[in-house]
Amino acid sequence: MNWLKRFFKRLGHWLWLTLKAALFSALVAGLLWGGFQLWHLWQEHQHGKLVTVELVSATTYVSEDELRELLRPQLGLGFWQLDLPMIRNLVESHPWVARAEVSRFWPNSLRIDVTEQVPVARWGTDELLNQVGEIFHPNRTFNGDNLIKLSAVNPEPREVLSMLRQLLDLINPYGLHIRELHRQADGSWHAWLVNGDEWVLPEQKPLAVLKRLLMLYGSIPSQENMNMRIDLRYRDGFAVKWSPIKVTPVVTGSNTTGN
Repeated sequence: MNWLKRFFKRLGHWLWLTLKAALFSALVAGLLWGGFQLWHLWQEHQHGKLVTVELVSATTYVSEDELRELLRPQLGLGFWQLDLPMIRNLVESHPWVARAEVSRFWPNSLRIDVTEQVPVARWGTDELLNQVGEIFHPNRTFNGDNLIKLSAVNPEPREVLSMLRQLLDLINPYGLHIRELHRQADGSWHAWLVNGDEWVLPEQKPLAVLKRLLMLYGSIPSQENMNMRIDLRYRDGFAVKWSPIKVTPVVTGSNTTGN
């Protein structure tokens, strides 16, 4: 029986050594595989092959595809070689981006958080103004028909936008709304209302003059199918001129269909 005990003892010892050797081999293999994967990932990062663009903010006019195309030259660099200030400047060159924040996110993402432009008015024929009076150019067709149109002979968008806000604060309580505002070279202001009337305001104290007009505006006799042009540049009064309402013809398509 002693030989049997010794046999099982030696067998158990041999199995324990075999198990330890197997565990050690598995550990070494795991370390080698993990090291190889890390080395491979590092090489990929060094050559910029794994850098992806992730737009983390909800946007209306900016897409990930546009940013990816805009940043294509930078994405060819390594993950750790990405020039974040330059990337931020590139993102902010997008017409609809007001501000941007960029950051690396391990293992392979470039996260971009953008604040979009907020159009508050049209400027000229194809430009827009944001809420602080900065001009920007939309890069796609933008339907701004619901925005007030602003313009000036000498471009002063912030001043024109400030004047618009003061005018709206003054006339909106009367149920009046501005469709277009223009500043002439002589400093006078031309405002076209949604109702079709036109006001010409002087360069000096235009709001004070308009306040006096609003006290009388409702009592000025109206004429059927006529718009008023009120010139307030006179010292002791104003001039009123009536003109026919311009009607834009509506073109309708044919109700017939071809066979």
